[in-house]
Parts: sequence; structure tokens; C-alpha cells
Amino acid sequence: MKQILFIITLFFSLCSGDAYCRDWESDHRWHESCGQQERRQRSPYLVSNNNVFFAGRRVDGASASSFTILKDGYAKDRWNVYYCGEKISGATSGSFEALGYGYAKDKWDVYYNGEKVSGSSAGSFKVLPDWYAIDKWDVYFDGRKISGASAGSFEVLGWGYAKDKWNVYFDGEKINGASVDGFKVLYDGYAEDKWNTYYLGRKI
Repeated sequence: MKQILFIITLFFSLCSGDAYCRDWESDHRWHESCGQQERRQRSPYLVSNNNVFFAGRRVDGASASSFTILKDGYAKDRWNVYYCGEKISGATSGSFEALGYGYAKDKWDVYYNGEKVSGSSAGSFKVLPDWYAIDKWDVYFDGRKISGASAGSFEVLGWGYAKDKWNVYFDGEKINGASVDGFKVLYDGYAEDKWNTYYLGRKI
């Protein structure tokens, strides 16, 4: 009976940890802030009896004495960096920091949900609201570069909307035909410019 209860408990613990990671990698339509997500979720990491666990499974090789739990599923010890209990190959523990919205960086590289963001500049990388980010040259959404977006003039407007000098975006996608001048975000996914009204980035 005890073995059956242990197996059931372990199963639900693993499911909880997987759900935690999926939450950070899911569709962010309603653009819940990282702070809101962290308040409603508890990290599946546990340091106990000189071991480190994630969602009910042992994190092999992790140093319990130097283990630090970060946000968004990230953690590190003296030698390695982890995302959802898995070691991130090549990440440097000494300079690693979790930035919010699933982004993180060390001295040389930027990461999103534990994966390296190719071509990004760690030295100038900055996280913005609603899963947007910029570096000196480029703009990103959900860890992907937004083609043609201008980092120098980029501005997040809220509810997934953003704009630069030339275009308006929703969830990282350009809204064709939207006018930058006079574009205004309303509420609950609605927005408008001088001529049209939009809902979740679509003209209505």
C-alpha cells in the first residue's frame, strides 16, 4: 500500500513540474506578468538531505550546498546552470542571472526557456514587459527575433501590443496596415488607430 501511495505521489509531482515548465513556454495571450505567475506557483525545486530535486526527481550532479533557486524554472550551483532540472550546456554559473519572462543570460549568451537565443548580445540585452526584449540591434518576442523591428525606437504598449518608428506589433507579429501615429491600446486585447479597431492584433 505504501508503495502504491508513493508511486501516485511521484506521478502527480512529475506532472506538476512539467506543467510548471509548460506554463513558461505556453501561449501568453493574456500577458500575465512574471510576478503574477510566481505568486500563484511554487518552484518544484527542493534542496533536502544533501540532494537537489525537481518535480520529484533527483537532479544528478547538482551541488546541494551551493544550489540557488532562481525564477522561471532556472537554478544554479557553483559549477552549473539548470532549467527545469536539466543542466544547460555551456552556461556559466558565475555570471548567470534570470531576467524574467523566461529570459536569462550569462556573460556571453542569452537564453529563453533554457535554450540559447542565437545571435543575441548578452551585454546589451534588456527584458521588456509582455515577453518582449531588445539588445543593441534587435527586438525579440518569446525568444525569437522580430524581423525588421527597430530596437532603438521600440516601445511596449501593453496587452501584447508594441510599436517602433514604422510598425505596430501584436505578440511579435506586425499588424499590417496599422498606423503607428495615434495607435492606442484600450483594454482586454482591444486597440485602435485613427481608422480601425483591433482585437488581439486583428482588425475588426
